[in-house]
Amino acid sequence: MANYTRIRVEPVAGSLGAEIHGVDLREPVDAATYLEIRQALLDNLVIFFRDQDITPEQQIAFGKLFGDLHIHPFIPSLKDHKEIIVLRANNGDNENLRLANAWHEDLSYTYDPPLAGILRSVTCPERGGDTMWVNLYRAYDTLSDLMKEILGGMSAWHDVTKTYRRQELQQEGGGERYWQTFKKTPPALHPIVGTHPETGRKLLYVSELTTTHIEGLKERESRALLDMLFEHIDWKELHCRFYWRKNSIAMWDNRCTAHYAVGDYWTPREMHRVTVIGREFRQP
Repeated sequence: MANYTRIRVEPVAGSLGAEIHGVDLREPVDAATYLEIRQALLDNLVIFFRDQDITPEQQIAFGKLFGDLHIHPFIPSLKDHKEIIVLRANNGDNENLRLANAWHEDLSYTYDPPLAGILRSVTCPERGGDTMWVNLYRAYDTLSDLMKEILGGMSAWHDVTKTYRRQELQQEGGGERYWQTFKKTPPALHPIVGTHPETGRKLLYVSELTTTHIEGLKERESRALLDMLFEHIDWKELHCRFYWRKNSIAMWDNRCTAHYAVGDYWTPREMHRVTVIGREFRQP
């Protein structure tokens, strides 16, 4: 772990996650502090900031320190701020939330998934609504040597249309919406065992939300193996869990974590996210 002098890093769980203290994101972040924040993210995979009452412009500026920002193909953006997507629900039973209530890496169904996500809480539920992250390095490390060898030569397809339900397809226009989604973001093939471009560490890259099948296997073989891997990344010792408060921020390395939004709340929740694209963090 790095020796931090500009920030204080407080781990929150055994597997991953840390709170960052000593930073006010309303102010410009100097190069030395930026480098420590970046290193803290590489060390801890997901980092958290509390009490950051920042504007949309300041959230965008913070994101741009790390790289160019993504414009989401499906999720609505904040008015006059196309880089910020709005994740809003009146309660945890919101139908659209099924797209977050499963372990997933953001945009794994594209051939160039983003580098990182930066999520800020705007409105928090009275209770509940936590977010969980899983350490995909440890998910790989805790497999048997034989399983690592088996998976090492395999790739799996990631397809956003896996999120469609039968009743949606049967509604008027459902088939056309499905086809337009498929054309806009066709499935992407990724190695099941990935390598992080900066740390060089191996990781297990599967998404319960969008991974559909393993290339070259029969359907029942693929289903059995993926079900095992989905169960494996749900192993609680691989996780951390973050309790949101207003103006909290979470930033995660999308290359080596998956996340899950817990839908156990009954009052409104609104979150704003910017997404950093690229393979490696921008130099200051």
